Amino acid sequence: MLRYENINDISDGKLYIQDDLVNCDTEGCKGCSKCCKSDMGKSIVLTPYDMYQLCKGTGKNFDKLLVDMFIELSMIDGIILPNMKMDEGCKFLENGRCSIHAYRPGICRLFPLGRIYEKDGFRYFLQTSECVAENPKPIKVQDWINIEELDKNTAFINKWHRFIKFEQKKVKEIQEMATNLSKRVIEMSDKDLEDYVTIVGDSDIYSPENPKAYREEKSKTILENAQQEVKDVMKTVIAFFYLDEYDMDKDFYLQLDERMKKCLKRLRTGA
Repeated sequence: MLRYENINDISDGKLYIQDDLVNCDTEGCKGCSKCCKSDMGKSIVLTPYDMYQLCKGTGKNFDKLLVDMFIELSMIDGIILPNMKMDEGCKFLENGRCSIHAYRPGICRLFPLGRIYEKDGFRYFLQTSECVAENPKPIKVQDWINIEELDKNTAFINKWHRFIKFEQKKVKEIQEMATNLSKRVIEMSDKDLEDYVTIVGDSDIYSPENPKAYREEKSKTILENAQQEVKDVMKTVIAFFYLDEYDMDKDFYLQLDERMKKCLKRLRTGA
């Protein structure tokens, strides 16, 4: 997920909506594949819709795409998400052309456009220094992106963006609570520590003669348990939205909504 301090530094200074014309039509790139050959790092993060499309277009499931190193799992903005493996260029590039062009990820469809999240939808901007094509022609933003039911897809991306924010917040809360509790155990008085030990049921492992040992071990356990809880949250999200296969004969967005309801319930209640 690329971040820019000032969009005007890398764009033409304009913001577009999906019906606007923007000068980005490379007319099939005319044999150029420089962007696909580049090391894009972990920037092409895959949404559940991207994964649905990749599986549909390749006939491979998430596990197979992972094992065959077309994609990878990475820590991105504090949580684990899949991204295209681009350290040596895109693995789907064959003879200089995209072998999954009709099923390519959303970020690939956008390029060289970027987008800004706003309450009423997206605003798009043209990254003027990213594409090497000379004199690209004007084309409507929605025609360039070329996604069926773009309005539905836009609504999904906004929904997914909010869900990711929820996951990040939950992970941060777990980490902060553990850090604060660990610090509290280390810093509380011996008298308060004895009360704490009784409340949490640790009387059988607490020694009044050596409270320091208990403090250190308890603090370590608290942080380790939090780390496992964070991993469980991330594994739950990956399982619900990526690992569990989608039915290619059914509407993606309906499947997504059902999974999101179940995943949110699991994350909120553990059930």
